[in-house]
Amino acid sequence: MRPLLLLDVDGPLNPHRADGIPPGYREHEITEGTKTWRLLLNPQHGVELNKLASTFDLVWATSWEHGANRLLGPVLGLPELPTITWSDRRPVPQGSWKAPYVADWVGDRPFIWVDDEVGESEFTADHQLVYPVDARIGLTATDFAAIRSWADGKSFAGKAFPTHP
Repeated sequence: MRPLLLLDVDGPLNPHRADGIPPGYREHEITEGTKTWRLLLNPQHGVELNKLASTFDLVWATSWEHGANRLLGPVLGLPELPTITWSDRRPVPQGSWKAPYVADWVGDRPFIWVDDEVGESEFTADHQLVYPVDARIGLTATDFAAIRSWADGKSFAGKAFPTHP
């Protein structure tokens, strides 16, 4: 069974807490109807994610929900991806409000969940990996290498990665 790569947008792909525009990122204004969003996106992320699609089934796990396919996928050069939707915000005693939805959606499939609002307490199974990303930095080449390494079974099995300094 192919592992899932669950992708949040704001934080990992859009370092919305960055001071300025980080190297490799470009500022985009994305408009739909009367709403406009300012995002920082790195075109290399689309390249890296498309490479990872040979190993993982990519899935949006973002509050952008289906808007990620309409508005962000084309900018990053990504195909339409399955999307986890959030019908309501379930209260959780600790960790991310997304965790119950992610758990329901993935079932027993192996996965990496890339998000800026997750921590070690989210999941503990050997085939599940929570990968926190600093929302000031976004995903880096080192992060993509670590994700590939996990998929190759070389290291990190069953352990959450530390957050960036």
